[in-house]
Amino acid sequence: QNPSATYRNLKMASHHTQGHWSHKNILRLLENMENNVPHNDRETFKTTLSHLDWEKIAFNHFSAEMCKDKWVEMSSKMRKLRTLKELVLEAKECVKSPMKGKKWEKHPDFPKKPLTAYIRFYKEKRAQYLQVHPEMNNLALTKVLSEKYKKLPEHIKQKYIDDFQKEKQETVITQIWT
Repeated sequence: QNPSATYRNLKMASHHTQGHWSHKNILRLLENMENNVPHNDRETFKTTLSHLDWEKIAFNHFSAEMCKDKWVEMSSKMRKLRTLKELVLEAKECVKSPMKGKKWEKHPDFPKKPLTAYIRFYKEKRAQYLQVHPEMNNLALTKVLSEKYKKLPEHIKQKYIDDFQKEKQETVITQIWT
C-alpha cells in the first residue's frame, strides 16, 4: 500500500474515532484554546500553535489529539496571517453566528442584470473589429472599443442607452411578478 493511501486510511480511522462534535463541544474547545493562548500573543499562529499544551485544552471524552485535529479541520479554510488568538476569536464568532458572512446562492431562474449601454456596443462591434485587426489581443481590443464608444455621437449612444433602460425596466417588472 502506498504512503498516501495509508495516510488516508489513518485519517478516516481517526475520523471515525473522533467522536461527535456538537455546537456546545466546539465552543468549549475554542474557549479552552482561548484560555490557553498567551495573553501577549505576538507570534504567528503556527508558532503559538506549536507551543500550545493540548493536554490542557482536552476535555470530557475528547483527547488532546482529537482537539488538535478538530482545530486543524476548523482552521483549514481560515486566513492565517494573524495570531492564534485572533484566529480562535474569529472561529468563535463563526460558530456563534454561522450565517454571518455566508454568501446566498441565487436561484437559477433569477433574472440576470441587463447589459449596460457600453457592453451592448462592445458585443455588437467586437467581432467586426477582430476581423479587421486579428493581431489585437483582448485587452487592446477593449481599449480601442472603449475609445470608439466614448467618441460616439450622442444620438447613436442614445440607442444603446435606450435599449439598456428598456431591458432594465422589463427586469424590474419580471421581478415584481415572480
